[in-house]
Amino acid sequence: MTLHPLGQIFNEQSERFRKAPTYRENAYRAIKEAILDGALGTNQPLVEEQIAASLHISRTPVREALAILQHERYIGPSRGRGLYVRALTHAEFMEMFVANEVIEPYLARRAALRATDEQRSAIQAAIEVGRAAAETGDMAGFLRASRDFHRRMGQAADNLTLTEFVVGNEERTDMYLLNTGKMLDSEKMMASLREHEAIYEALVQGDPEAAERRVIYHAQSLRERFAELFNGPEEAISTNHHAPYPSP
Repeated sequence: MTLHPLGQIFNEQSERFRKAPTYRENAYRAIKEAILDGALGTNQPLVEEQIAASLHISRTPVREALAILQHERYIGPSRGRGLYVRALTHAEFMEMFVANEVIEPYLARRAALRATDEQRSAIQAAIEVGRAAAETGDMAGFLRASRDFHRRMGQAADNLTLTEFVVGNEERTDMYLLNTGKMLDSEKMMASLREHEAIYEALVQGDPEAAERRVIYHAQSLRERFAELFNGPEEAISTNHHAPYPSP
């Protein structure tokens, strides 16, 4: 992965952050977005002074933001040489993926019963943003839109705690994908979009059984698509072969 100078990564956002009332929160957001977009890789040192200079703010809010990100396990020390983006292990990736497999069907059922017109529109908008990213081959943008889709569905389910848990896991599994240097091609991104659209249709129809079933199918399909990307000689994501897409 090509390393980007910290100044280049953060300079474009500096004007907005100078005007922001809460420097710590915005420094946190800037660093986290750079991690989740793949701009900061696992070999890029996070130098407090450089980040502060790039954002044109003092070192204190940057130090506080880095402490939060370290607590949340997005970053961590490496051999005593400072802070870096954490390299997730395959085991961690699998734990997070399986956890979401358990939780998301429940959220989908609740969303089918509780979603408002406004929330359904927000879910549809996330799908369209993902489509635009997929059509241009913008992998980071597609992953961001996919997280937003799952976030919006969780919000429609009216369970903030589980939604934050699911989205946090998705952020980390996306980090695993980006930092291994693997690429999602347009075909795989469009396949995920079709599954998101099917889930959305079940939410519009107010059908909790179909919503749950389609989320499970989506997870199974992701296992197959991710198997091609992540399987190794000693670490393999098990695949579940399944029938053609289930009817409502």
